[in-house]
Amino acid sequence: MNNLISIIIPTYNREHLISETLDSIIKQNYTNWECIVVDDGSTDNTDEVLKKYCENDTRFQYHQRPADRLKGANACRNYGFELSKGKYVKWFDSDDIMHPDFLEKQVTTLEQDKDLDFCVCLSLTFYENSEIVTENKANRNLEHSLILGYLVKNHYFLTAAPLWKREYLEGKELFDETLFDSHESDFHLRMLLYYPKYIYTNDFLFSVRRGNTSITQNAQNKRLSLESKIVFFLKVKKLIRKQKVEDYLLINEYLTFRISSIIYELCLLTSRFEIIKKYKQNIFNLIFRNNIALDKKCKLATGFMLLLFLGKGYGFLRGNLNIREAITN
Repeated sequence: MNNLISIIIPTYNREHLISETLDSIIKQNYTNWECIVVDDGSTDNTDEVLKKYCENDTRFQYHQRPADRLKGANACRNYGFELSKGKYVKWFDSDDIMHPDFLEKQVTTLEQDKDLDFCVCLSLTFYENSEIVTENKANRNLEHSLILGYLVKNHYFLTAAPLWKREYLEGKELFDETLFDSHESDFHLRMLLYYPKYIYTNDFLFSVRRGNTSITQNAQNKRLSLESKIVFFLKVKKLIRKQKVEDYLLINEYLTFRISSIIYELCLLTSRFEIIKKYKQNIFNLIFRNNIALDKKCKLATGFMLLLFLGKGYGFLRGNLNIREAITN
């Protein structure tokens, strides 16, 4: 059990945090790894920090995102994969922390069952300037179909949670470089649509940092974040229709009301007339070219009319499928 693991980390202005992340990698019980850090154009001293790590340990590599690639962590993740050589692939974030047995336990899982395409673990969340630590749990054993379970986050996992076999990833579209947000959900869902063989263990093997500035925590980026979610959900609608997935009608209804409620949220951020004009074709399709029950279409039509004329209607647009189960395992 000594196959190379490629750890790929996108980073941007993390000079004050990335050392903790890299130190946690150095402390791994499993030592046959390469760590490829791809910088998204940092303006701080991240390069100086990485220079020292690369000088002291040849397992570290530091690269800049190519100028011809779109700015963003997704392009960095994809570029890092192109540079990597490992049999196994681990994407990780530049402010999170690996527990010492993270790589060791996941490699052991994949080596013990050669048929697995990847394995997934659980994580903890810790908060800046706080002693609070929370467990990020999931329903590891599905009660609904795979795609429905993942979409409603009963069977969710974070970017850093899987250890992938390289051979499973090769030839597939990886991270969507056009997405500002929802890249994690988009990538994982598309990988799951190939119906891989994997195992979701109950080990808590890494910790996620909260409290520092990030895309999802920065208020000024909220509109871009919401618009990316719409792009993602519209993409999923097309994919599930094309593949005729199990629970298609329920998933389609869930996606319909998620898109509708996000359009409402966008209207709270800026002119509702601007937003409705931008998404008018999508709204038309959701109501009139959508495989949902007639009463649901009437509910949507009512909601969007209230939104247009009164700036109200959220109760009609959010839906109420009640399919998110309690976390039990």
